[in-house]
Amino acid sequence: MKKIFIVFTLVLISVGLMSCKKASGVVLDWDVISDDLEIDTTEPVTIVFWHTMGKTVDPALGQQALLEVYIEDFKELYPHITVLHESKGGYNEIRDAINTALPAGNEPHLAYSYSDHVAGYINSGRVLPLNNLIDNKNPEIAFSIDDKNDYVEGYWNEGNVYDNAGTMLNLPFIKSTEVMFYNKTFFNKYNLSVPQTWEQVKTVSQQIRTIIDTHEDFSKLTASEKQAIIPIGYDSESNLFITASEQLNIPYTAIGENNEGQILFNNDEAKEMVSFFKEMYDARLLTTKEMLGGGYTSDKFVEQELFMSIGSTGGTNYNIPDNQAFEVGVAPLPQFDLENAKVIQQGPNIHMFLKDNVQEMIAAWLFLKFITNSENSARWAIATGYSPVRKSSFAEVNSYYENLTNISARQTVFKNVALVAQQQIPSYFTSPAFGKSSKARDQVGALIVNVFGNTYSIDEAFSKAYEEVAF
Repeated sequence: MKKIFIVFTLVLISVGLMSCKKASGVVLDWDVISDDLEIDTTEPVTIVFWHTMGKTVDPALGQQALLEVYIEDFKELYPHITVLHESKGGYNEIRDAINTALPAGNEPHLAYSYSDHVAGYINSGRVLPLNNLIDNKNPEIAFSIDDKNDYVEGYWNEGNVYDNAGTMLNLPFIKSTEVMFYNKTFFNKYNLSVPQTWEQVKTVSQQIRTIIDTHEDFSKLTASEKQAIIPIGYDSESNLFITASEQLNIPYTAIGENNEGQILFNNDEAKEMVSFFKEMYDARLLTTKEMLGGGYTSDKFVEQELFMSIGSTGGTNYNIPDNQAFEVGVAPLPQFDLENAKVIQQGPNIHMFLKDNVQEMIAAWLFLKFITNSENSARWAIATGYSPVRKSSFAEVNSYYENLTNISARQTVFKNVALVAQQQIPSYFTSPAFGKSSKARDQVGALIVNVFGNTYSIDEAFSKAYEEVAF
């Protein structure tokens, strides 16, 4: 019996991913599991799913609560399968937990992962290629052609960035991107234009700095209180570096002719790009999460200590003030070149591990198929604000919007996020995934922090980051 999950949050819709890059020349063996399988329902099977979902005070809004609904629904279809799930904290924590579990053979059947995490697991020999499940001769196990085509192409393609043979190692589940939230009330009051480019961001930020320093509306603030207000914050230092590099066609990482991962970010063009942001930081026009002491830029945004905040669409809710102190606007990510717009695609996928018991792998696959089907993808999007991963899910999500009456300020923000995310579809990108790509991402983020904080000069910061990754 179909269960209806009632939710009060909204969905963002972001689809597409352009020019997905191959990540390695490693060819994985598809035949570790047969392309002709039978489901044995006579023996009970237990599978384990590791994820990063948290719980909330209100269970109706919690991801784990919806996951448990999915598990109950799945149990009705396959009574012989028991699904156990466990949150491992954040994405780094689940990566570390899996790396610890693999040598002991204690890894789960399914897990949340980013592509660069999976690339790091491949050498264990325990990552399960999905191709013979996707194209299995048993139609209950296989995807139909319509199923495969129904996944958003870019999200689907993120599963085959590991070799040049089309090996699929994961399916998409939770997807998001970045947008710029801005204080629309403030912008309207002072007749400010919403910036589209980084040069315009710099200009508008200088105008905001002047307003803060000279306008009578801020005259009661002390000098230190004025200094604490910064026009724009970027939540992720790593995304700032990687996305700006992509926008400017600056080498970051790549796959070489011999299919090896290459670390390319230590170059003069990237140093010039970081210098641009360093000048903005020094002028108190720009800040980042770590430069705020680790607090999210969304916190400062809702407190009106930032007037623009760039962050994940998955964190939309945190950019909306509870007291409706101001109207929140949503704009596309600023670009260096509007003719070469690039916006990062984010969000974990789900991959599987090889197990000795074939029925356990079949059970895990059936559950993965179930939670990413069209109906459940739409339910997840509506409940969490993340993007559906199926094209056919959009109709249900759009119907939800269309049937809303007396739309609230909060719901309006989510709706606008959806519109902007769709607008950015042609600009989405992802980086190659290989053994050191996760470390590269961490180090370019640390590089930004070291430069902004004057821990190292730009040359020193680049050299240190490169050495940490390359050697």
